[in-house]
Amino acid sequence: MKKAFQPAFPGRNTTITTAIVGALLAVHVARLYVLQVVRGEDYVQKGESNFIQERRITHARGLIYDQRGRVLVDNRPSHDVYMTVAFLPDSTRSLSRLFAPLALPKAEIAEIDGRVLGAIDEANDLVVAREGVPAAACDEMREIITRDDVRGVVIDDDDQACRVLVSARELPSRASVFRRLRELVGLPPELMKERVERALQKSRGLGKFKPTLLLEDIGFDAYARIEAAASLGDIPGIDVVDSQKRRYRHGTLAAHVLGYMNEIGAKELESKKDQGYLLGDMIGRRGIEATREAELRGKDGIDPVVVDAKGRKMGEDRAAALLGDDRRTMPEPGSSLILSIDEDMQRTAEQMYNGIAGSVVAMEVRTGFILAMASFPTYDPNQVTGPWSKPYLEKITKDPLRPWGNKAIQEHYAPGSTFKAITAAAGLRNKLIDERSNRACPGFFRLGRSVWRCFNRGGHGSLALVRALQVSCDSYFYSLGYDLGPDRLAETARLFGFGSRTGLDLDKETPGIMPDRDYYVRRFGAYTPGLVVNNSIGQGDVTVTPLQLAVAYAAIANGGTVYKPQLVRETRDADGNTVAIHDPVVVAELGIDKAQLALMKEALAHVTDPGGTASGLLWRRDRFAPVSQWLRESGVTIVGKTGTAQVVRLSKSVQHIEAKDVPYEQRDHAWFVGFAPYDNPEIVVVTMTEHGGFGGSTSGPVTAAVLHRWFTEVRTMGRYEDLPALPPPKRVIAAPPKKEEPAEEQAPTTAQSPETDESAPPDAAPVMPTTTPKPDPQAPAPAAPEPP
Repeated sequence: MKKAFQPAFPGRNTTITTAIVGALLAVHVARLYVLQVVRGEDYVQKGESNFIQERRITHARGLIYDQRGRVLVDNRPSHDVYMTVAFLPDSTRSLSRLFAPLALPKAEIAEIDGRVLGAIDEANDLVVAREGVPAAACDEMREIITRDDVRGVVIDDDDQACRVLVSARELPSRASVFRRLRELVGLPPELMKERVERALQKSRGLGKFKPTLLLEDIGFDAYARIEAAASLGDIPGIDVVDSQKRRYRHGTLAAHVLGYMNEIGAKELESKKDQGYLLGDMIGRRGIEATREAELRGKDGIDPVVVDAKGRKMGEDRAAALLGDDRRTMPEPGSSLILSIDEDMQRTAEQMYNGIAGSVVAMEVRTGFILAMASFPTYDPNQVTGPWSKPYLEKITKDPLRPWGNKAIQEHYAPGSTFKAITAAAGLRNKLIDERSNRACPGFFRLGRSVWRCFNRGGHGSLALVRALQVSCDSYFYSLGYDLGPDRLAETARLFGFGSRTGLDLDKETPGIMPDRDYYVRRFGAYTPGLVVNNSIGQGDVTVTPLQLAVAYAAIANGGTVYKPQLVRETRDADGNTVAIHDPVVVAELGIDKAQLALMKEALAHVTDPGGTASGLLWRRDRFAPVSQWLRESGVTIVGKTGTAQVVRLSKSVQHIEAKDVPYEQRDHAWFVGFAPYDNPEIVVVTMTEHGGFGGSTSGPVTAAVLHRWFTEVRTMGRYEDLPALPPPKRVIAAPPKKEEPAEEQAPTTAQSPETDESAPPDAAPVMPTTTPKPDPQAPAPAAPEPP
């Protein structure tokens, strides 16, 4: 039994209890210190983020100008729709609150929710959610509707009970918001569904708390309707943000040079996050937009705004009071580019093109700067982005003529007789020919049992280089190519840039094929002597791009310098100050005697003279008649070469077939390359017409039209106004010759498969027939154009 004076709690227990309480209090105080002092700023920011959104102020992308300072690409005001998933209404949650007085199980709430959402697109969207609800519960539900602003619910009294009706389109739900938004924008249901699904995928995890791009460039009328609906609370979680959209001033003009823009992909975003890209950002695709993305792109600004629980903006006064007037971080614009492209020459190339598919390239011969680059068919960059672009994209992607590809650099073709100038250069360089040496053309070239026919079956007789190029004699170059052999021919061709990429600042350039002996050993396992015979006239396995041909002929024109082709002359900042000037870049010197190059130029000058394969340019009576008149009266001589490249083998008995009588896909490719003026060449123009027939009549007039634009308008404007005046014409052709349209060179019908002469000795070396060249497994693979 305890004594009366014994304490209820021993001193030892009191001490322990006090120590424990003290320790707990110390831990609590320390925790409060950490939360309020050490990490106080972090939690303040997190608390603010519940009612403050950081909205981006989009930067102004740099402009793109032509060489005279005319705007080709700029930006226009636009409006984009963003959604914040965390602020989107949840129909299940709304129905749970509504039916709380009935304490319905989750399964029943889900069943009602499914029926409601299933009726959202029905003509009658009113769903009977519940019948026979007790009167007391009905009164509680009315209070909930008023207190929580639950829209779309009707309570219909019936004696001692009521029934609950729900309007699927009025009840707050994601589906009702997206349906209302679709009506405001006018987007087809299938496209809206696609956009919503894509945006929801991007908003997973913490992304649901950030605005995600849903629709871009909705137009001003839709913008006004959405803003009105948002102010009434009809579309919670939806915001419209002012932005800028790329505008290609002239639609399809220079589309393959300029490129276009579309939204950055999820995988691409992973590699570019450190460069400031975010979900929904637009990025340059193809052309200058892609290759100069880093210069054109600026930096977005940030505008913190105060919002309510539904994500609605609370107004500028509220934001200024909470965050201050200097809360915004202003955007930084991108740099602008001055291209070498001339708008007038580009338009001439596109308007005067004489075919369905192909390309035109115009380039300065002494700098490598490109004045025009057109590819056909083309597309409109303005139509390949935005919520309404899908049908247009499908049409372009399915077109068998491949409009996405830039045929000036991404397609490679047999060059036909345009390659004869390269064979001639190889012959001169290796001292196999000179200006006086003749070769016989009996109308064919024989090698053992194999015979290659000249397009002139009757033969040209004995002729030297100048005449051989003027009339484009096949037999002359068959013989010369055979004497050169594949390695010496390939060595010279590679000096001109064939078989490798030019280095142009555009994407997916193909290197073409310049075969040598090793190439054939890799491809066939052996080399046979007849293969180089085909190559010597630009058939067989030789393939080039139109740009490569322009670079090569520019080297002939300027005396032996190979320049890297370029498209950008200057880079300027947002204030118009020049921050970079791009000078000409020399790739190589040919190492060919200038007198030999002058001889080649003289030979090529006779191609457009009366009797040459392109003399028909002087006597056009169609839409090119003004160009013909200018050529006759100005005295400007186009130095150049026709080329008709065979696509399929024709019967050896056929001497001539009109292009219109051959199916389109079997017609010969038509080339014409020309530079001018003769004395001091300034620009070179290459026209390639797929399945166009004869080079002189199909592609020649286009090249002449582009040159005409240069000499009559562009040459005296802007940076070219200081060029010396052209000398007076040395000759003026006043009257047409008796035969106004001389017969043109034809593609040799046996260029790819020589005939066999049964009377030839049996020990003659066999010649392996060639087909359309396949890529060399050890050579860089040509880049195939891909849809976006």
